[in-house]
Amino acid sequence: MSAGPEERVRALKQLIEHHLNSTGVTDRIDRALRERDKDKVIQDITREDVVDRVITELKNSSLNESLLPEQPEAIPHNLLPPELETRGKRFLQVSLTQGRAFIDDLENNEGANFQLHALCFGKRMRSKPVPATCDPNFDETFYFCLDQIQKQGGLLTCQSRLLLTVVRTSHAGHKQLLGSCEVDWRRCLDRPEGTQLNLEVTGTKSDCGVSVGLLSVRIKILPALQKRISSEVLKSQLTMEHDRKLERERLFLMYTKQWWKEYLALRPAHSDRLVKIFTEDELGITQMVCMMVTPLQSPLIESARHAARFVSQIPCTSTQGCVGNSTSEQWTSLHGFLVANCGDVETHCLLLCSLLLGFSLNSYVCVGSRVKGNTHVWVMTLSETGLPTFWDAVTGQRYVNGDTTPYKTIDCVFNDKSFYANAQPSNSISKTKFDLQDPVLWKGVSEDAIQSMRASKDSLNMKIVLDTNLIDPHHTAANLEHQLKKLIRDEREQHDLGTHWNENLSHLLLPAISAYEIERAAGVTVGNEEFEQAVRHAVPTGFTFKGYPAQFNHLNIRQIFRECMRSEVCSDLITSHGDELELAVKIRIYPYPENVVACWVMFACQYRCIL
Repeated sequence: MSAGPEERVRALKQLIEHHLNSTGVTDRIDRALRERDKDKVIQDITREDVVDRVITELKNSSLNESLLPEQPEAIPHNLLPPELETRGKRFLQVSLTQGRAFIDDLENNEGANFQLHALCFGKRMRSKPVPATCDPNFDETFYFCLDQIQKQGGLLTCQSRLLLTVVRTSHAGHKQLLGSCEVDWRRCLDRPEGTQLNLEVTGTKSDCGVSVGLLSVRIKILPALQKRISSEVLKSQLTMEHDRKLERERLFLMYTKQWWKEYLALRPAHSDRLVKIFTEDELGITQMVCMMVTPLQSPLIESARHAARFVSQIPCTSTQGCVGNSTSEQWTSLHGFLVANCGDVETHCLLLCSLLLGFSLNSYVCVGSRVKGNTHVWVMTLSETGLPTFWDAVTGQRYVNGDTTPYKTIDCVFNDKSFYANAQPSNSISKTKFDLQDPVLWKGVSEDAIQSMRASKDSLNMKIVLDTNLIDPHHTAANLEHQLKKLIRDEREQHDLGTHWNENLSHLLLPAISAYEIERAAGVTVGNEEFEQAVRHAVPTGFTFKGYPAQFNHLNIRQIFRECMRSEVCSDLITSHGDELELAVKIRIYPYPENVVACWVMFACQYRCIL
């Protein structure tokens, strides 16, 4: 039962009182009242925006330093449709109740939460976060509109499935894809009252195939179908589709076995090459790698380089590709990658290749090795003349033809329609020719065979729609700056150093940060001359200027400060001492879809040189 207004007011008063005491504001006000007139103190409080800062910090106090804005209980397209019967629309209602037996890693669940993400017909929804317990209370209902499905051939023949994914967020804000389950929603078509299901959530990576919990789900069509589909018809349809899928997979497997024999017959050394035709997704289902890629278009991504910048800012859990190194290797689907907001090198490449295909670029995922010798995956685009450009999906770095690249060998390339294995005597990048249509140089898998496999895939769920970033970049940056200044002041006090801020100098750091982000995103350098001129004009004659920029893909200010202090240059700047020394700091946040950010922090100082 929710608390009443009086209880909420009382709780808010207690929270404010605790915050004022813990931050020392109460003590400072008491000292000021003893030393000065009451009206004067009130004027000082108003002028310094103390109340506004307290309110701002309270809004973020429960976010464990992540400083994300308060999230709605459900994303906009997750809202309850009013008056279902009178709107003339039909919906698939998915009601989540109790989760059970989520016993994995219980000792580390203090302060953590679970969030359930649903995908069906290409539409994404998510539940409100709930405490990470053994039996999480997922009390949520999703509504998926069926009108478009009915127009495209009817409910009975729609093979789009309902995918449910559980994500765990730790006390520190780190996300983990806990597990997923998939169900054919058409199991409710023959039951007007709906179908109650107990679904097993299977783990990922090392827990692949292992149950990590159970979900109680009820699915129902609203309003009910006027003409009920019989159980016999439904069973016949599902059996027919299942048999067709098995037959396609059987024929494709037979084809690829013969294809592999032919590839090995070309040259015995081909057996040592990393030709990866199959992988396993987070559901533990074996997939042909081409099925993991699909052209994606989003109004939130403006160009190919913008796409590369966006993908590079998604945290990477491993910088080394694991292709061919483990029998348990697993590639996460695009949906799993986005809801977890982190992933391996492979998943970064799958998303970047899909976005580049959406811009009609001739894009491929490449499998090979780096100069350092370890296996690796990256992305390639080919020009009309066959010249390759390599894209590092984790860093966003591009390597055009003629550049020195970190890649040593290339063994196969693929996208949503094609798969090619390098059939040349040498797989060295420097010696490989990229005329993929030449069967002497590259052995391709039949595009018809690939298309036959795609026919049984859930095409609607492959068309992922990117979510808008909900972060207010300017408000959040100002809040972070306030906290960072306090951390710097505390650090300098430990060295018996005073702290004086130069707000004008802080403002002048913005052009430099803007130039850094443009350089990372577009690969061009702009604005350096204006920044240098501004610094020369603002810094007095005889003073020395020092600056240090750093960029992060998260908003945890304490972690940012710790990482900066590990740099000797930054640490020396923050603890600088000198005649008339003044410090400056500026934070700028560049938002990307899916709440992905590029957070720039720049420190600076100026002081008088004494010879």
